[in-house]
Amino acid sequence: MLICVYGDDTFRAREKVKQMQDAFREKFDPSGFNTTIFPEEGKTTIEMGAALQAMCSVPFLSPKRLVILKDLLSSWKKSDVTAWKEGVSHVPDSSIVIFWETAEPSVIEKNVLFQDLQKQGQVHAYPFPMLKDAQLERWVQERVKKLGGVMESRARRLLVEYSGADLWRLQTELEKLVAYAQGQEITEEMVRTLVPASFEEHIFAFIDAVSQKDGKRILKLLQEERWAGTNDHYLLSMLARQIRLLLGARALFEKHQGKISRDQLKDALGVHPFVAQKLLGQIKVFSLPVLKKAHEALYRYDGFIKQGRIDSELAVDLFLTELSK
Repeated sequence: MLICVYGDDTFRAREKVKQMQDAFREKFDPSGFNTTIFPEEGKTTIEMGAALQAMCSVPFLSPKRLVILKDLLSSWKKSDVTAWKEGVSHVPDSSIVIFWETAEPSVIEKNVLFQDLQKQGQVHAYPFPMLKDAQLERWVQERVKKLGGVMESRARRLLVEYSGADLWRLQTELEKLVAYAQGQEITEEMVRTLVPASFEEHIFAFIDAVSQKDGKRILKLLQEERWAGTNDHYLLSMLARQIRLLLGARALFEKHQGKISRDQLKDALGVHPFVAQKLLGQIKVFSLPVLKKAHEALYRYDGFIKQGRIDSELAVDLFLTELSK
């Protein structure tokens, strides 16, 4: 049996592989003698000869053998394609082979061996793309329940905004929140208190504060970033990226006469759906001339830094001051 578990959502893909590995161990291999994982410990690449031998070997005192190959399809040499195809075609019914891939589903589905196996109906495929929007909130809801907690809907939305589609981080934050709540419902305030927002979320917060001309909040956010050790040069570069995204989004907004969706922005700018949704809200506040002026200011301050006339800390202060006027 050939199985392909793949996708850039490495959290769910890993869980699926572990679930199958545990089920195999319980049913066929309590001793662990018939489970082999590649790359082998201490190695970073899969040795074709050793892997094919393991895949085609007779199991030891068991009806089945399990072989797990991690990131084979996305890392093999083109010169080895024919040999792998030939080797896989000789895998006996007694072997269960799991191809565990961490690349995006679209990448794996274009792979020569994957397509060949799909045509022959020889592979069971389990794709795990990154979750989006409502899917993420449903995953959080199910995860909270599994952890023995309860979470209000506004808290779920805020947590997803703070953490994005990173399920590894979401799992850690949920464990922390459930422990903190001690059986009570997890609230929006708990999320704000315990969960640090991603840096990208802070950049959006900066722009929100600027749009509202909220000087106190701008200063507070800036102090928090500096206390957290964020480099001012990096902060300035991220603000510049945000202005460029807003420029692109506003131009598209005007081109479509205000009738543009989040998904259109996402595809046109190549950003995450959460970023596109945030941009959709912010472009209604800033006009194209204002954004062009902000971009010119960033270019000017970058020049001053390179000339040694100011440092990056002063450049950030001057830019935020100018943008919020």
